Amino acid sequence: MAIYLEMPKLNKYFPFRVIVNDGSILTTPHWHRELEIIYVTKESIHLGINDQPMIVSEGECVFINGGDLHYVLASPGSERVVYQFDITLFSNLENKDLDLKSILKTVPPLSKNWGSKSSAIVELLDKIYEEEQKKEIGSELQIKSAIYQIMVYFIREVTREKKIESTSYHLKSEEILEKLDVVFKFVEEHYTENITLQEASNSVGYSQFYFTKFFKKNTGKTFISFLNDYRIDKAKWLLINTSDTVSEIISQVGFESDKTFYRLFKQSLAISPLAYREKMQK
Repeated sequence: MAIYLEMPKLNKYFPFRVIVNDGSILTTPHWHRELEIIYVTKESIHLGINDQPMIVSEGECVFINGGDLHYVLASPGSERVVYQFDITLFSNLENKDLDLKSILKTVPPLSKNWGSKSSAIVELLDKIYEEEQKKEIGSELQIKSAIYQIMVYFIREVTREKKIESTSYHLKSEEILEKLDVVFKFVEEHYTENITLQEASNSVGYSQFYFTKFFKKNTGKTFISFLNDYRIDKAKWLLINTSDTVSEIISQVGFESDKTFYRLFKQSLAISPLAYREKMQK
């Protein structure tokens, strides 16, 4: 599973869409030309942009520029609204005095670094979501107007403190994400087995010591925590989509201890596996 180019299916006449994700899905490293804003509406999510791991909490946003390599770890119990739009929405505005592509490279990813306009941008995102749900006459104009206003805030108010990344930085980021992708694939193929830290380290050719530091630095989680989250995510799917007993599911997703599974499941979702199944099947 290599880093891939995602090609969102956007309307060519109005290249924009809104998606709601529940956080149970691992999104492997990828990039796309479209701009993306993720607004976390519940709990928090762990993600990485280029080689920077981040935690985005409820009520916060993250901006992902076109071409940025990024991934989102499974964050059970979280919810996020994803806004994607193509930069061609602004093609009629660009001129020699307004290089939008260069300006967007200076926008800090996390909304907590957007200064006083952070709350105003969140309000505009709420407005966009509301109009997208209505789909009334004029909704497209309202959405475009709100997106334009967000761009105005980015242009006038929001600046990135750190320097624009160099080509070598991007190459380093791609190398890191390639390694993470190998680990993600390894977990995907072997999560039902008793995976050891040494085996995970071997999958990318690192020593156990270096791998531990590498994974924590670039995902914000320990490998064991990531593996457990992945297994819990798989267990959730089986609880909803099969009639297998909890004991059978525990075995299928790779947990050797029932006690550990129940503790982590309750810790993640604040309810028992059977209560979760009952809730989701209503």
